[in-house]
Amino acid sequence: MSFLENPILRRELFSRLRSPKTFMAIVSVAVLSSLLVLLRWPTDATVDLVSQGALQVFRPVAFALAVALMMLIPAFPATALVSERRRGTLALMLNSPTTPWQIYIGKFSGNVVLAFVILSVSLPALAACYAMGGISMVDHLGPLMLVLLGMAIQYTAVGLWVSSIVNTSDAGLRWTYAAVLALAVLSIGPTIFVGKLSGVNSLLAHWATAVSPISALQSITGSQAQASEIGISTAWPDFLGASLVITIVLSVITVMRLDPRRLERARPAGKVIGRTKPTNRYAGWLRRVSYLVDPQRAKSNIPWWLNPVMVKEFRTRKFGRLHWLIRLISVSGVFSLLLTVVAATGTVSWGVERIAPTMVLLQVALLLLLGPCLGANLIASEVESGGWELLRASPISPLRIMIGKLMSTVWTLLLMLLATLPGYIVMGYIQPAMSGQVGNVVISLVIAVFMVTTMSACISAFCRTTAVATATSYAVLLTLFAGTLLIWVARGKPFGPLFVERALLLNPAAAALAEMKTPGFEPYRLTPDGWYLGIEISIFCLIALTLRIWQMTRPK
Repeated sequence: MSFLENPILRRELFSRLRSPKTFMAIVSVAVLSSLLVLLRWPTDATVDLVSQGALQVFRPVAFALAVALMMLIPAFPATALVSERRRGTLALMLNSPTTPWQIYIGKFSGNVVLAFVILSVSLPALAACYAMGGISMVDHLGPLMLVLLGMAIQYTAVGLWVSSIVNTSDAGLRWTYAAVLALAVLSIGPTIFVGKLSGVNSLLAHWATAVSPISALQSITGSQAQASEIGISTAWPDFLGASLVITIVLSVITVMRLDPRRLERARPAGKVIGRTKPTNRYAGWLRRVSYLVDPQRAKSNIPWWLNPVMVKEFRTRKFGRLHWLIRLISVSGVFSLLLTVVAATGTVSWGVERIAPTMVLLQVALLLLLGPCLGANLIASEVESGGWELLRASPISPLRIMIGKLMSTVWTLLLMLLATLPGYIVMGYIQPAMSGQVGNVVISLVIAVFMVTTMSACISAFCRTTAVATATSYAVLLTLFAGTLLIWVARGKPFGPLFVERALLLNPAAAALAEMKTPGFEPYRLTPDGWYLGIEISIFCLIALTLRIWQMTRPK
């Protein structure tokens, strides 16, 4: 059987190309790339061979295509295998003459070909950048297409591996986007701590950073000066090599999991919790202490002053239990303190002014990772599982249902932000002049929490399945937070200072970066107007969510 005769490839490719979502993705990439070129096209119509004029047009297009791939490509493989297993068709394929490698190659190559189709619509915009002069096929366009192809291959392998492990489609989307975020952003963390030091730690940090496409894109677009300040100097061949290694390893692991015997997953029998008399005095004291944080202890009745829907979310949600909240808070607090230690010791010659923006970006990245996961499940999961009919039949009012759902997400995200406050407090102690700025940053992040929660919940109320709600929430929030930063990247030409400032008002993260005097954000005054706009967006989403829940709770 040849490659083109693979039945899995033909089925995957044809079904994806016929999907309206694929059509919308292709149109969006074509419009975005063309619009960026048109907006930054020079008005004097001169060919530029030596200056940075062509790179100023090429740079935002390259980063926009990378962000579009990160948003669009992982969604398809994240649900490819788990949806087949839940429908029962994966067992049929594995018991057919089709081998596991043919199944994997069919699904893998189908998604890569789809990435080729999405990237092909950006070729006219890239050709226009090449026609300006100043960029070449060998140094710019060729490496860019190779890096984008490496991203598509790497994220497809990650999505299929996650899809072979999880049990639901929405879990596949959550963990896939978490893995993509870790590979693209969090992999730079070791370099931040190691800096420009030499040795084994520096070598390991270098290869961990090579997994991220950020440094490769910066080296291609000629903006690697900012990255080299902290030792991030990986080139695009390093990224391609790291992507190839990750793809091969994850492909072998995924194919090994494509075994008919592995599909027979027995349900966990659970634990029988009884109240037995401790064997000795020390065991009794240990049981009394562990009772305070034991997630399996007997639950008391819900008090009258607590929202029962909120309690239900915390008790039934996987990451709502007490032990998961403690782990989340501990990891966030320790990471913020580690960044503060870096600022105090001067390991990478950074001051507090450089570490604080890094903390803000990591907090926003964590919000964008956890927020859609929690918010997109609030309404859509109830509708999909049939639990919404029970809520409709209960005596709980629609307003109380909405408040309970929202607060279960808001409290989790606020606890995560509160865990990072010790890092800001230590920074304020190191540099007392930043105390007022830290307060404004905290306000901006709190507003970001409410925006992420209300927008995700509003999208969840208008979607029928959790997978669609999760993917849509990620797309909308990444467009809002990352799209405004793309406008900031294109500042000066053609976007003037006033337009960039008004676009950044939509992004609470930009307001926090401006308060921390991050390089490039000093000219913009985003507070308090950005706070007011964020509150207005949250109120609008709340009104839409209230009307939708009122409509869904009415008798049919």
